[in-house]
Amino acid sequence: MKTKANLTEKAKNGRNGDQLVYIIDCIKESSRATDEGKEFKTDAEALQFFFDTFEEEYNYQNNKRRWPNLAERIGAYLQGLPSCCNIDYTDHSILLLGVKWGVLSSTDDKKANKFLKDFFPVCGVRILQAAQKVGLNPYKYAV
Repeated sequence: MKTKANLTEKAKNGRNGDQLVYIIDCIKESSRATDEGKEFKTDAEALQFFFDTFEEEYNYQNNKRRWPNLAERIGAYLQGLPSCCNIDYTDHSILLLGVKWGVLSSTDDKKANKFLKDFFPVCGVRILQAAQKVGLNPYKYAV
């Protein structure tokens, strides 16, 4: 599979584009990347860094059995606040993201609880989508 350097403008501006950009930015601004002095020239490099760290820290056999679905496994990893992805974790900041992305009309919206419940698994899906858009094969980590 040929690797593309970055998400295309179409992907960034398309459906879920804000979420894809958010995920990439969270990886690029992560504490581990900062501590290691990483400067990513491409989105593909940032995503590869995420998957390498995920493989090292979390993607072991017991977790593969616990979460056979890769997106759910990545979501569970994100919920544990990994060092390679500086993702929002407080309910308040997550709900503000929902409003910013246009998914929620307000933080008191009836959909707010569902958005909170689904936030980390959806971010797992977005990481997989972003990886595919830059030409990486994230499903090699599935088994």
